[in-house]
Amino acid sequence: MKGKSDMASIFEKMIQDFIRKDMAQLLEECMKPDVKKAKKIPLRYRLIAIGFVSHMTLDELDSKLKENGCEQLYARNQVEATLIYAFLKGFSYEEWLNLERICREMNDDRTDMWFNSSTVTYRELREYVRQNSDITEEELQTQKVTRKLRRQIEKSTTEEDFLKFMEDNREDFCVVREKARYYFCKYLCYYIEEKTEAYLAARKSGFGQEQTLAELNVLKCVELLRKKFKDDQEIREALLDCAISFGNIYDAFNYFYFEYVSTDWMEILMDGYQGSLSRMSEKEIEFLAHAIRSYEDGWDELSDEEVIQRKVQEIEEQECLKDSQYAREESKRQTYQKNRSGEKSVRSYIKGVTDLDRTTLICYLLFMGQESLENKERVMTRERLDQILLECGYAMLRDGDDFDRFVIQYLEVDDRMGFLMESVADAARSEKNFYLYHMYQGAVSENKKLRTLID
Repeated sequence: MKGKSDMASIFEKMIQDFIRKDMAQLLEECMKPDVKKAKKIPLRYRLIAIGFVSHMTLDELDSKLKENGCEQLYARNQVEATLIYAFLKGFSYEEWLNLERICREMNDDRTDMWFNSSTVTYRELREYVRQNSDITEEELQTQKVTRKLRRQIEKSTTEEDFLKFMEDNREDFCVVREKARYYFCKYLCYYIEEKTEAYLAARKSGFGQEQTLAELNVLKCVELLRKKFKDDQEIREALLDCAISFGNIYDAFNYFYFEYVSTDWMEILMDGYQGSLSRMSEKEIEFLAHAIRSYEDGWDELSDEEVIQRKVQEIEEQECLKDSQYAREESKRQTYQKNRSGEKSVRSYIKGVTDLDRTTLICYLLFMGQESLENKERVMTRERLDQILLECGYAMLRDGDDFDRFVIQYLEVDDRMGFLMESVADAARSEKNFYLYHMYQGAVSENKKLRTLID
């Protein structure tokens, strides 16, 4: 098992190798018997490349993508819209490339109409969700923009028709999978609303106010709530203008799943031994020391016992630091620094800079649609999650996939949190990282990936 830095560097190298290649090179490599090189190319793009080479129809390509657990072509992305049209019409790669360049020149100056300032307020977030929803009796129903665009593409009989469609609908295109962004923001609104109402209830009763205020720190509202208000509605209105704390959203997400999210499997093993070497056999000491050395540089000269003792001391120091980092208080500035990568990922998801991959979206939806919500209609269920995944163009939960099977079991057990904690510990004991261990590090822009194929 590789250490965290090794895993990150491998991922970064794969992406760097990938973005240096254009589509022609990818096509060429996909058709060669060099399996090692082909495996470096993300599967989704290999399938699209093979689609051109093997003259697949659009239905055949979409089926192939779905069969392999990859996202189908997405009509609200400008590049992928051109791919949809190209496969509908049986274009060659060169014909598609020319069409895509024309469309890019037409719409190259377009910018996202949402969240263009450095901060995002709760009001802006809620307005984004409302503007992208059909509102019936105050319930938000997702608009079928993607399906509408897909149908219009399919109705384009000539290239001129298609180019006119692209021009007329330029405001509907986005660089990320917009439906995934929409659901992320929608359930974040639900989550903030729940925390707001919990705070107001505690404020009225006089019990638990400090805790509910700490949990409301996903909004930068501590100073505001020290003021006097005449009633609850005035507080609700004031909170709408508070900026969202991207870092504290990630911290709450982090805390929900694992209080020890950054603790790897060997730390849990040592916890089981309570840091006592006398409880371990010689083989166990040798095994554990070897595992620790795989993470640490410069520890090779230490004896097995010294390696374990140093790691135990390091863990104790980290635990003390962690207590302050996970404290739900606005005054704890360490949280922002600790979760800077996570904070950036949340900002990017909301602002539409980075795509929410399927795993990330699922995990955030489980967190924001957690079982403790007062409004049980918003609690995530398998049926609800499957519907969201389909709306986003992702595969429904699959019993044959390890991660999906974990999600299905989580959604069906009586004690979700107990099952979650046990799953983390089991993964650690079997010397594996849990599913979320490197999740946000893998966040990328799918649109940028596609661009690199054709530039």
